[in-house]
Amino acid sequence: MVAVAFLGYYDSFAAFEASPSYTRLTKTFPQIVEATQVECGLGREIFLVVPRDPGATLAVNENGKWITDENREVFYRSEEGKPVLLLNNWFEDNSQVVCTDSTGVSLTYVPAIDSRSGKLRKPDDGRVRDISLPLPEPMEGYASSEYGQDFDGRSFGIKVRLEAGRPVLNCSAAPLTMIGYDEDSIVLADGDNEFSGINGLCKGVFIGNIGQDYNPVACVVMENGDVKMASIFYAMQHGGPDLSVALPGFKDVIGLESGGGGPWEDEESGEVFYEYETIYALDARGGRTEIPYFPDFGTFVASGDGHFYEAILTPDWNVFLTRYEEDGELCEVSHGSFFEDGVGDSVHKFRFHAVYEGRSEGGEEFVGKPVSRTGSFTAVERGLSYEVSLTGADYFKSGLVFRDERLLDAEDDIEYD
Repeated sequence: MVAVAFLGYYDSFAAFEASPSYTRLTKTFPQIVEATQVECGLGREIFLVVPRDPGATLAVNENGKWITDENREVFYRSEEGKPVLLLNNWFEDNSQVVCTDSTGVSLTYVPAIDSRSGKLRKPDDGRVRDISLPLPEPMEGYASSEYGQDFDGRSFGIKVRLEAGRPVLNCSAAPLTMIGYDEDSIVLADGDNEFSGINGLCKGVFIGNIGQDYNPVACVVMENGDVKMASIFYAMQHGGPDLSVALPGFKDVIGLESGGGGPWEDEESGEVFYEYETIYALDARGGRTEIPYFPDFGTFVASGDGHFYEAILTPDWNVFLTRYEEDGELCEVSHGSFFEDGVGDSVHKFRFHAVYEGRSEGGEEFVGKPVSRTGSFTAVERGLSYEVSLTGADYFKSGLVFRDERLLDAEDDIEYD
């Protein structure tokens, strides 16, 4: 009665359409282009549902542990038998598809995959046909990875594994308290945690160290060879983990490894030392490229024109830009990614791409939407002042200077440029 395809993990339909997988999937499933997009509450799994009978009635209803016929929400209903795309599945199955063909025969089906194998769940009576593409084969040696031990030989208990085409982080509060962090600052739940920002399917995972101290960083290889990364300690303190966008300059990656960065030679002994540990991506052409990491992450603030501005830069190359009224009411927010574009005379130049924007003016309801806006900013090394210039984002005044929130208490001792 219906054909169903599991398409992958995406944060939104906009992220799906912007992903490298979209063109390939639309060639295999041309119904994607004409399908109605239905958001079934929260979720990151996208399913294509195609009724066999073009005259069928199709409804998509709310589904879950606490849902009954009395309180069930109807997300979508059509009598034209058109295909639908469902953004589905948050903790538990949260939609049901009811298909009634032109002869009156009805089917009620809950689209879902097995969390371990990724195989589509379907009844045994043959009324649901699985047309999903096979999940990408895991890269040999990169189906799971563990962070390691501290100087006393204690395991950090930080692991990342590949499961049904997605990365899963398993950790607890212990790693941060082990090296002196305040337990109250840890907000990531113990146990398994799913990454946001997958936006596709994965074929490999790796976890290593970037920096001179303990700093676990997870790297994910996508099915097309792109690489994404996430700082684990940052995620544990900020409720992630959130993957970066595909890192620029990485293609056809076939492996990842830890190694030393910044070699220097001792003049007396001639021995070569490394200043820090880092992660390298190995590609099919024999290249070995260092994974970029943003060490100066933090919250930076500015004020002007009766507004308060906040810029959050993460080590995973995610940027959040927000404007507030004087009374603290949220006005606008942008979310996207950023990358370094050049360094000269102690000034770091960055470019960014905003993919989400939300606005609320004069007490109106906050409305968010996907966007595609580009811009740039510079960071001066003295005090890490930030001059922000956003292309096409008129609610951020050009030339705003953002100061590191952590340094404001010591402002008298710092020279800002």
